[in-house]
Amino acid sequence: MGVQPGVDAEVLMRELGQFRRFHLLNYVLVFLASFMSCIYYTSYIFLAGDVPYRCVIPECELTNSTDYSPPWLELALPEGTQERRCSARIPIDSCDTFSEELRPCEHWLYASKDTIVAEFNLACQEWKRTLVGTIHNIGMLVSVPLLGYISDRWGRKKALVLSCTLVGAIGSLKAFSISYEMYVIVEFLETVAGASAFPAAYILTIELLGQDKRVLTTAFLGIVLVIGGLCFALLAKTFQYWRTFILVAYPPSLLFISYIYFLPESIRWLLSKGKKEEALKIIMKAAKMNKVTLSDEMMRQLTTVDEKVKTVEEKQPKEQGLWMQVLKSPIIMSRLAICSWWWITCTFVFYGLAINSVSLAGDKYTNFMLVVSVEVIAVVTNALVLDRIGRKRTLLIAFMVCGVSCIAIAFVPKDMSWLVTLLYLVGKIAITQAFNGIYMYTSELFPTHARHSLLGFCSMVGRVGSIVAPQMPLLAIYIDWLPSVLFGSTALMAAALMMTTPETLNMRLPDTINEAENIGKQKSETATSQF
Repeated sequence: MGVQPGVDAEVLMRELGQFRRFHLLNYVLVFLASFMSCIYYTSYIFLAGDVPYRCVIPECELTNSTDYSPPWLELALPEGTQERRCSARIPIDSCDTFSEELRPCEHWLYASKDTIVAEFNLACQEWKRTLVGTIHNIGMLVSVPLLGYISDRWGRKKALVLSCTLVGAIGSLKAFSISYEMYVIVEFLETVAGASAFPAAYILTIELLGQDKRVLTTAFLGIVLVIGGLCFALLAKTFQYWRTFILVAYPPSLLFISYIYFLPESIRWLLSKGKKEEALKIIMKAAKMNKVTLSDEMMRQLTTVDEKVKTVEEKQPKEQGLWMQVLKSPIIMSRLAICSWWWITCTFVFYGLAINSVSLAGDKYTNFMLVVSVEVIAVVTNALVLDRIGRKRTLLIAFMVCGVSCIAIAFVPKDMSWLVTLLYLVGKIAITQAFNGIYMYTSELFPTHARHSLLGFCSMVGRVGSIVAPQMPLLAIYIDWLPSVLFGSTALMAAALMMTTPETLNMRLPDTINEAENIGKQKSETATSQF
């Protein structure tokens, strides 16, 4: 059901004022929720991070030895990184001489016990370590449509509070894992519960503002992601032992249950569901806090419920289901497919480039912060151009620059590493810009009463990209240039698809399927009428 007849949500938001006390309080609350979600999104990078380890040579040392680099070590270990980890030469008489014959290791000594690799003895089982990230992304695939349905059915506020609180409760259980299997199961449940916190916060924020402030919303939350990523790296560097990190980072999210009392529901969502009385209470509270007086016409719209509206409300239980409406709309179905490809591209390239960044030399925490910091350029660029040259053109350029940069990497001579690094950073900035803007653009293409569900569906399908991305380093072992070409090709295809959707610049958020279908048509009809 669309926004109630007679209530102009865009005019209402402008009359309430968008940067006054009521709104600023909500921005702070949403900021905290988004900030915490950023810490949990990529925690597996460090918690399940690789650590140096080697074989224990029983003839030369005790099984519980703590000397990681004894003087005979280089003689005992073969050439090659993986071989040195999983096999060793057999000593002859003493530890001064070793044969060329190799034997598989039975015990390992870890240089660090900070991650689950040492805790659960995952040496030479790389697939188990990387499986944690895959399970995390599968959890996101399940979470997004599930919480999207909750958001559209029972409210943005309930979805946000539920997601933020559950991630704190379930995530904290990881610190008490007694086995690898338990850790992976809890990782999956935590992601299912908490992966939708940021989308819920985004939807809640964008529906609080008018159409002329959506770019600021995207920039605001983009900066939150950067700040959250930087703080996550600092927190992980300060509390490097994985159990300690979890017990420090996760329990504070239990406090989000207090949002039941402090965070108001989305006014747009309430109106779209016909809950005018509940919306009116929040509107009057907002007007009082912002010290504004609504126009007589707006008050009439808010307080008048005519018989036609009542009839529509009474028939609501018989109204077609959300997905039946979507399936019957070729335009919305087409957009859903196109948006899904954009999301696959963004997650595939964004996470693929991020994973490849670990090859950079230096401290892993510093490297992570540098990669995250680069995203500020993309966020600021979007803030400057999205409202000037439009959503389509901005995202089209971003996808094209990313595609060309990534494909060009495959043709750079190996002795020009500086150029590879430059192209990598340009591609990373471009795909971050696309990822940041696609949130807003996707939200503007779908109606209010189905916005979170359809955005959630696109995000869910997009997780296919983040599930495949961790396999790119494995592919590079066989064909080193292929990953960058795949990144570039998917980005260029996304750019081509960008030509098929309407511009949403200066368009009001659609509240019904019909309004969403007609996005862009009004301008076309106006232009045609001039001839």
